[in-house]
Amino acid sequence: MKVEMSVLLFLVLSTSIVNGLCPSNCSCNTYVSRSSVICDSGSLKDIPDLPRDTYFLFINNNQISEIPVNTFVDCEQLHQIVLNSNEISAIEPFTFMNLRNLQYLNLSGNNISHIEEHAFGNFMSLSTLYLTSNPLNCNCSIYPFWSWLIERTTIGTSAKCSNGTFVISLRPVELEKCNPNSCQCFNGGTCRTRNDGLVDCDCIGHWTGEFCQESQCTSYYCGFGDC
Repeated sequence: MKVEMSVLLFLVLSTSIVNGLCPSNCSCNTYVSRSSVICDSGSLKDIPDLPRDTYFLFINNNQISEIPVNTFVDCEQLHQIVLNSNEISAIEPFTFMNLRNLQYLNLSGNNISHIEEHAFGNFMSLSTLYLTSNPLNCNCSIYPFWSWLIERTTIGTSAKCSNGTFVISLRPVELEKCNPNSCQCFNGGTCRTRNDGLVDCDCIGHWTGEFCQESQCTSYYCGFGDC
């Protein structure tokens, strides 16, 4: 009986500690040292300040449109984040950093069209990333996320482009054209990034072709002049 009362007292005290830091319009509880913050359907427009020991986070069905940089930087114990059915339109650089224990991230049902470079850190524990029902733009802007994803084969993801194609199945040969480091130009040509994100060669003089490797003189008669 004394043991049961001690356990009950521990749970009550733990809950009261978390509730003391609990964001408004949210409910918080702790069980076996695992703190949950639940902010579902609260008409929230911003992610509230979270207790540092938050283990599970649920912020579903709200009106959150952005995740400020370093929102979760002090919440190193986070194992699960569920932010589905909000109005998030993009994932900015360094949004999810310092989350070495995160195992599950759900961003489904938002309006995410762009995921910027360095949006996700080097997750050590992440096994599931849900991004269904988001209009991901799979032009060159998807290249940083795609390259990050293919290097992490242990992460299960449902990310799809707005046309229904799985991000993980995009053709490398096409996306490599978006990689500035893959550009190689000859005969004095220089690499440039076009407005659509593709990288190509800016040729000089009479040189032309994809890599400035072709001379216009081979198909153009110069008469008595020089090409």
